[in-house]
Amino acid sequence: MASFISCGHKGEDPSQAAARLLKDKGIDIPFHPSVDCSELMRQYKANPDLWDAALSCLSKNAPVIHSLSDFGRTELVGERCYVMIDELNPKPFSETKLEGHKKFIDIQFTEGPVRWGICPADSRELEVLSEYDPAADIGFYLSEDTEYYDQTAQDRFIFVFFPENLHNPSFAAEGHNYDEPLRKIVIKVANAD
Repeated sequence: MASFISCGHKGEDPSQAAARLLKDKGIDIPFHPSVDCSELMRQYKANPDLWDAALSCLSKNAPVIHSLSDFGRTELVGERCYVMIDELNPKPFSETKLEGHKKFIDIQFTEGPVRWGICPADSRELEVLSEYDPAADIGFYLSEDTEYYDQTAQDRFIFVFFPENLHNPSFAAEGHNYDEPLRKIVIKVANAD
């Protein structure tokens, strides 16, 4: 049974409510400042069972990500919320592209130094590389309108990508050589819309 956490205290703004969600689940890694906390709280209110399962999974796995070895997909709430834990060798930026989803929201957490790219799905600068495929829930794009964020090994964040966010997930940090693969957690949560 999922534990319900209220969606906000009186006078609490969405970023405070989102930070409290993490604290209430025992997660001390913050959401990245790019996360739309108003949308996060709206989605949480619509599907608290899915978000509670996702946050409980992060609470269990994020602190020990460096030692995870149980790779693959695990359903948390049927097909509506599941986690994929994997290793990756971050690709150079030139080999990446923006991806977008409509049916699922991505919660992503990666260890180590990586870069992330985020672009509005309605960008006028968007070049469609591969049309959105509803069966696979993915489309691929390029855009000059993408903002990039660095993550260091010490300052890690939880990224949340809604359908309004196209994203280049965890690609190679400039000038960094990866001696070993990094571990990554991706939790898919059904979009409430």
